[in-house]
Amino acid sequence: VLTMQVAPLYAASATIEVQRLDAQISEAANFGPTTVYADSTYLETQYRLLRSRFLAERVAEELNLPNDPRYANPDSSRESRVRQAASRIVGGLSVAPAGKSLVVRVTYVSPYPREAARIANAVVESFIQSNLERKFNTTVYAREFLDEQLATTKSTLEDTERRFVLYAEEQELLDIGGASSLDESSIISLNQELTAAESDRIFAEQQYRAALATPPSREVVESTSLTAMRQNRSALITEYQELLSRFKPDYPDMVRLQTRIELIDQDIATESEAIVRSILDDLKAKNDAAAARENSLQNRVDELRVGLQDERNRRIEYRILQREVETLRSQYEALLQRSKEISISSGIGSSNISFVDEALVPGMPFQPNVNQSVTQGLILSLVFGIGLAFALNFIDDTIKTPEDVKNKLGLPAIGVVPKYSSKKNFFKENLDNPKSAISEAFASARTALDFATEEGAPKSLLITSTRPEEGKTSTTIALATIFARGGKNVLIIDGDMRKPSFIVDSNKSIGLSGLLTGHEKFQDHVVSSQTEGLSILPAGGVPPNPAQLLSSPRLREILEEAEILYDIVLVDAPPLLSFTDSPRLGSVAQGALVVIQSGSIRTRAAKRTLAHLYESRTNVIGGILTKFDPKKAGYDYSYYDSAYGKGARAYVENKRDSKRKILIESAPEDDTRDESERWA
Repeated sequence: VLTMQVAPLYAASATIEVQRLDAQISEAANFGPTTVYADSTYLETQYRLLRSRFLAERVAEELNLPNDPRYANPDSSRESRVRQAASRIVGGLSVAPAGKSLVVRVTYVSPYPREAARIANAVVESFIQSNLERKFNTTVYAREFLDEQLATTKSTLEDTERRFVLYAEEQELLDIGGASSLDESSIISLNQELTAAESDRIFAEQQYRAALATPPSREVVESTSLTAMRQNRSALITEYQELLSRFKPDYPDMVRLQTRIELIDQDIATESEAIVRSILDDLKAKNDAAAARENSLQNRVDELRVGLQDERNRRIEYRILQREVETLRSQYEALLQRSKEISISSGIGSSNISFVDEALVPGMPFQPNVNQSVTQGLILSLVFGIGLAFALNFIDDTIKTPEDVKNKLGLPAIGVVPKYSSKKNFFKENLDNPKSAISEAFASARTALDFATEEGAPKSLLITSTRPEEGKTSTTIALATIFARGGKNVLIIDGDMRKPSFIVDSNKSIGLSGLLTGHEKFQDHVVSSQTEGLSILPAGGVPPNPAQLLSSPRLREILEEAEILYDIVLVDAPPLLSFTDSPRLGSVAQGALVVIQSGSIRTRAAKRTLAHLYESRTNVIGGILTKFDPKKAGYDYSYYDSAYGKGARAYVENKRDSKRKILIESAPEDDTRDESERWA
């Protein structure tokens, strides 16, 4: 209905081609329309220009729209009417590329078909004209700008050249065409000589130190004077040996020979010492000369280095001024060349915007589109509904499925009891019928309890819940009934002394409260039920302080006695809420079950319940999910809603007379037939 009430709108589209041209002021040879593909930034700029307020006001003036009552209020001023007409043009104008090409579609939407085509064509024509005008204005502005830059650059270049020449004269610096200075060349040459002198000095010093450590022997051996002395000595020794065979050593001639030999030995020693001293003096002189030459060269190098460093410091400003002069000269030449090019190309103009198709008068409106609007409404409402469902499901953190019991609470799901909506008697309609879904659920829970511990089901089991009306008492009765029908001797202890669940004649039993305050016999307070094997210990009279009464050591004695007399003891405890009754009862029981109503108990409350039980060291075996609605839980839980037993009986009844039967006949034990013949 809303779509049909929308006024019809007409759309007319004109297409143009947008090409990007290189600037025509860079090279004199590039006067032609050299085109390149426009990038996304350039095209987006053209789109914004097409939808600019300046272009819309220009179109409004050209089409005389300020005087048209459809576009402006006739009672307004001229300037206000121009702005109103321009706003109407911008509001109905849309610009979009045609695919990935350089063709742009300019569309105008109007309630009047002829006006839509007229304004779309006028916008394109005005855009092409304004583009040409903008390029011409850009050329004029560029020429004026370059003329100003030329004058400024020329003046700056002249001033810099003067400062450069004046500084070179003041510092006595010569430009030798990039070659090294004299000091640099001298330093290089002296460094080479210094290296050679250092090597010579090191060699001389090594020779001198070696001579000091080990006196030279080769020079002593090779000395001619020493050789003659040694020959003379040898001759005297020979003569002495010859005379020794005839004369004794104290013979005068023998004494004279011995004296001559000793004198010659002294002369040899004196001559050897003189030769060694002469060699050492020569090596020392060479070492001193090499060191003096090295020091002289080092001093000269240091002097040249200081001078060169000073010259380099002075040349820093020199080079700065030189580079500044070169930069300004290059800039001036480039500006001069650019000014000449602009002067030549100032009269040349071309547009990179060209008409492709003019806008035609539309024959029918494009809005409203009933089918599209209805489809969009359906899709949006469907998405909103699904999103709302997921949001509500995310916000709802209640325990709803057996997986929630395991994942959110960390407990095994002992049983899942489907929701029972009938107003008839719960126990009579479900527990008395072994094939009912409720009965099957509690039978499954009983089986799970049998495997809860290594010894089977706990002897004493506490059953509690977070709050009332979760099915705690019904679960207790149902489990007790299932166990009793299985041949177990079962006792139910009503541990809720604040609001007892089992009403028994007070003349027959005073119940749990009486046993806790007195020393009566346990069996005297137990009442038999209508179910065989099932007995009940009522809560008894309501005491003023049940929590204090349950803290008595007598409670453990009562429970231990019950575990001896009965196969299994089920304790129907009150909801936890803010009471401590259940934790006290759980501390003496062998195990505990937490009854959780599906979709009713929040995760935080259930965790708080478990925390209270864990604080009292209660052995929580698992949880029983009650009032479970498989239809709300999803397809995976449809099994809980199926009448499997009833369907099975119907299947058997329908197939009773069918030819498809399974006949099992047992053969005698002494039958010798093989297996294939024993069974038919």
